[in-house]
Amino acid sequence: MALFSKNDKNTDNKASKADKKAQKQAKELQKLSEGGKNEDSGSMSIRSKNGLFSTTLIVLAVVITLIFNLAVGQLPSGILEFDLSSTKLYSFSDTSKDYLAELDTDVQLIAVATQDDTDSRIVKFLQKYAALSDHVTLEWIDPVAYPSALTTYDCDSNTLIVTCEDTDRTYQVAFDSILVPDSYYYYYYGTAYYTSFDGEGQVLSAIDYVVSESSYTVYCTENHGESDVGENLSELLDKNHFTASTVSLLQTGAVPEDCDLLLIYVPTSDFSEEEVTMITDYLSAGGKVELIWGSTSFEHPNLDSLMATYGMELTTGYVGDTSRYYAATQSYFTFFPELTTSSDAAEGISSDALVLVTNSFGLTLTDPARDTIDVDSFLGTTSSGGVMLDGEDTVSGQYYLGVTATEEIEVETEDEDTDEADADTDEDADTSAEAETDDADTSAEADSSAESDEDEEEEDDNTITAQFTVLTSESLVNDDITDSFGDSIANLTVVMNTITSGFEDVSNISIDAKSLETTYNTVNNAGLWSLLFLVVLPIAVLIFGFVRWFRRRKL
Repeated sequence: MALFSKNDKNTDNKASKADKKAQKQAKELQKLSEGGKNEDSGSMSIRSKNGLFSTTLIVLAVVITLIFNLAVGQLPSGILEFDLSSTKLYSFSDTSKDYLAELDTDVQLIAVATQDDTDSRIVKFLQKYAALSDHVTLEWIDPVAYPSALTTYDCDSNTLIVTCEDTDRTYQVAFDSILVPDSYYYYYYGTAYYTSFDGEGQVLSAIDYVVSESSYTVYCTENHGESDVGENLSELLDKNHFTASTVSLLQTGAVPEDCDLLLIYVPTSDFSEEEVTMITDYLSAGGKVELIWGSTSFEHPNLDSLMATYGMELTTGYVGDTSRYYAATQSYFTFFPELTTSSDAAEGISSDALVLVTNSFGLTLTDPARDTIDVDSFLGTTSSGGVMLDGEDTVSGQYYLGVTATEEIEVETEDEDTDEADADTDEDADTSAEAETDDADTSAEADSSAESDEDEEEEDDNTITAQFTVLTSESLVNDDITDSFGDSIANLTVVMNTITSGFEDVSNISIDAKSLETTYNTVNNAGLWSLLFLVVLPIAVLIFGFVRWFRRRKL
């Protein structure tokens, strides 16, 4: 019995120890469980804070982005957009930038058209051009919504009205003059096809017209086989506000009084002695004459006498240049003459710009008839030039293709004679006054000094300038040449500079239209490039690939 009781006690003790151990483990598990809950609660709190912070940053970033986009959207298109077009329709020349930078008069551009229906190229161009100056504003008026605008501005729809309130002048530019269509294409195919974009040239010319009050008349001589002024030169004259008319000197008996420039354009027969006398009289009165020779040879003794008066002599054969000829033609007589960069003819032209001529006569300089005549050349051959005589012999030397002669002429008026008589009377009176008092001497000296200054001012006011310019090559303004080479040659700019240089309030601001014709990439000396791309590079790639494969094969 005792033995069983002892064993029972041992058993009870073991069970009690096991229970205690289990209870202890249960308490430890409970503590761990409570600790885990606390940690999860803390972790959830940290996650909530992090999530709120991230959400706040996202919202803030979105708000900042929206505000930034709204602010940038208010900037002008000239800052936001870049012209990546092949024709550079929205890239403006230095002529426009410089002119508008100096513009100090407010000008308003009013587009009478439905903006949504207008070609996007015109819309974008007008927006970017108006942004060049604070003095230029742009407004669109829909003629459908406001039909009275057509009556108010006396225009058709799709017209740009350029107006200046200070001068009260207005100029109209049709959209067809900006985006020029091919009328023949439309006639044959019934769809519009545009060949050129003349926005910059048309709008700048219109702005210059409305802010200035100057306009001039050019008279072209006729009845000597003269050619019609080319289309390109005619457009540039219009852009510079020159009105062209024709005149027969033998019928009018003199150069018209309203003639600002007399243009003799590619004559094929000589002028009469009477006509040359009229031209000489016109020059003696401060006139301006420009003579452009063609490639036709004829006897012209009377025109020779006119040029000799102003220190020029025309060659009897074509001139060329062995150092500046056009390589594609393999002819010394199609060459790039040198342009004197310091001359008025080179204004606005870069120093590396080229002028191209072909089949041109030349000029040599002689002594003018009067010492008051200054003769300056601005276009000519190098010392490697030469002139072909009788189709065989060549005489080497430097010859000129553009020369301008100017003469300062003092104009005497009846008022001057009266002033001189009055001055003599005043001098006698001053002499008498000198004999009387010293104070009168001082007064007389002051009066004499004032009269001297006035005489100098009157002398400046009574001086006029005659200008006679000769260009020996029709190719300078030939439409085929200027169209073929476009902006790569400065022919038309040189000619327009010679025309506008004689007028103080006129500068050559004419800008050529930009072609919309499709241009194709062409490669000169294609044989070498073909060898490189079709043979050399493929073989090099194959060799490189084989070497790489062979090395990796060994690994």
